[in-house]
Amino acid sequence: MLILLQKLFIGAILCSLPILGTAAPTPSKQHSRPTVAVLMAEQKGDREQTLPLTRNVLQLFTYLEDAAQIKIDIRRYPWRRVLHNGENGEGLIFGIYKTPERLKLFHFSEPVYSDKVWLLSRCEDNFQFNSIEDLKGKKIGIVQGSSAGSDFDSQVNILFKAEYNTSSLAGRFLKLYQKRMDAFLLYEPRTNLKEVQKELNQLYAAELDEYKRKKTDVFCILPRPVSVIDAYFALSLKSDRSALDRIDKVLIQAKKSGELERIFAK
Repeated sequence: MLILLQKLFIGAILCSLPILGTAAPTPSKQHSRPTVAVLMAEQKGDREQTLPLTRNVLQLFTYLEDAAQIKIDIRRYPWRRVLHNGENGEGLIFGIYKTPERLKLFHFSEPVYSDKVWLLSRCEDNFQFNSIEDLKGKKIGIVQGSSAGSDFDSQVNILFKAEYNTSSLAGRFLKLYQKRMDAFLLYEPRTNLKEVQKELNQLYAAELDEYKRKKTDVFCILPRPVSVIDAYFALSLKSDRSALDRIDKVLIQAKKSGELERIFAK
């Protein structure tokens, strides 16, 4: 009898213990956020380090993640690789402009922001730019695969000569300082040019004797933009566009509410 009671007692204890190897209950996947790969151009600094994203872009992505209930996986490459990988379906491209060629390859979102394309030159040159004709005979720095609007693009190596650059912004400033080109294209949505110019000189002219001695800017942003172009998200025509549609709904609402304008105001 005693042995039987002991067996019953041990059995009751064993029944109350968790069974090893049984997975703990997992939260429902119903509320998990889908991950969306976003491909972007990288910018390199003076030590070939990848420069951080601007505050505006980070604010936009945080807003999209919250409003669209997605998780953004940022992947940064040289621009030509961004286009290649995007065309092959790796993810959404961010900051891309529409061109007739790209419309054959990609779905485009609602416009996200308007990028102004500026010319950045040496201040001492007093470069004057009022129309595309003012670029005649000049050498202009361009990143391969990029666009600055149809009017500009149609005159590359016709009205003016292209100096093709890599993703290294520091390299572009060095070429400009060494007079290997007359100006290069600067893509910048912010409208406070004085602040942007000051920031760029502090970053890329700080080690120049001229800047240290005179305490004046070496590099100047010309006051008239080459073009103003809408920037988008884009997705390969071969890919499922559900993530793009999700983002589009948020962009439409953000435009109506003024949130997009607020994000890119400075």
